[in-house]
Amino acid sequence: MRNLPAYSQRRLRGFTLLELLIVIAIVAVLIALLLPAFQQARENARRVQCQNNLVQLGVALQHYNQTFSVLPPGCVNDVGPILADGQGYRIGWIAQILPFLGQDGLWHQVNFVNPDRSFMSLEQNASLNEAIVLWNQVQSGEITKEQAFEMQNGMNPTLSRQIGNGYDVTRGKPKPPDFAGTFASKTIALSLLQCPSNPRITSPISCYAGVHNSVEQPIDIDGDGLLYLNSSESLESVPDGASNTLLLGEHMNEPFGSVWIYGDRGTLRNMGDTNGLGSYTRIMSFDPATGEMEDTRNMTDEQRAEYKFLQNQRVGTFGSAHSLHVHFLLADGSVRGIRKTMSEEVLLKLASRKDGQLVSATEF
Repeated sequence: MRNLPAYSQRRLRGFTLLELLIVIAIVAVLIALLLPAFQQARENARRVQCQNNLVQLGVALQHYNQTFSVLPPGCVNDVGPILADGQGYRIGWIAQILPFLGQDGLWHQVNFVNPDRSFMSLEQNASLNEAIVLWNQVQSGEITKEQAFEMQNGMNPTLSRQIGNGYDVTRGKPKPPDFAGTFASKTIALSLLQCPSNPRITSPISCYAGVHNSVEQPIDIDGDGLLYLNSSESLESVPDGASNTLLLGEHMNEPFGSVWIYGDRGTLRNMGDTNGLGSYTRIMSFDPATGEMEDTRNMTDEQRAEYKFLQNQRVGTFGSAHSLHVHFLLADGSVRGIRKTMSEEVLLKLASRKDGQLVSATEF
């Protein structure tokens, strides 16, 4: 009888190079097929979130309207037009609806007497008041700048800590800290003001703005939208009808404007613009080589000042980071995605509250 070996040797076989390349190719094809679907799903989620943000703002505006019988003014200020120079009172519509957004705590931090002092701590306010007193004494000649500085740096530890925040009387009139730093340090933000598809605008700038006027013009008391300077429009008496009039919309134009408590081009926009509902437009152009506004290097000081004044009057239009649509809130509370290629004639009709031109549902 033939003896058998205690064990049999097997020949181990792995993937050949060709088989490995085929597997890699199949995986790459699957990724190429699935990646657009994943990206589309993520964008759909961002689009839904953006629409939900507008719905929440719309509900808050409706509650404000039910409480006071009018919408909040788009901007509150003694005089117009509102320029993008940071001057004036300029409290905007978002700050006024904070309690109706469930943000009572944030609302109490807004200084409705002096908005520039909003979100400052008691210590910061006290320090600023003392610094202003010293500044006035310097201006009246009671003390010198050197004496004021010694008082800040030595006699008052609170003022000493705040010298680096603009309270140094030797460098000009003391002023509140920069809002950008205040917001960043305290994380004073409203997530519903941020469209998740828009990477260009970050807190504390709002991605959503009220409709000020149907064509480009400075923010003033004669806007034909529902939110303008010192406006007092009611949702119950929109001349063209609530379902035919836009109330809020997305924007992503630069410069973006001030933080959301103000009523400037950061929270108010016009509809008519040569760029239409584009994805992105730059309101004020800059020369990248110098950082100066274009076409100003050969101007006189007077011409440059006039040019900057005119540019600061520019408001800009609406736009979004979404591929096809810009989302708008209508006065009836509904949210619609309007195509970026929409006819300008239709857009102007929708933006104006009182032009008497109705728009059918099939037009947008």
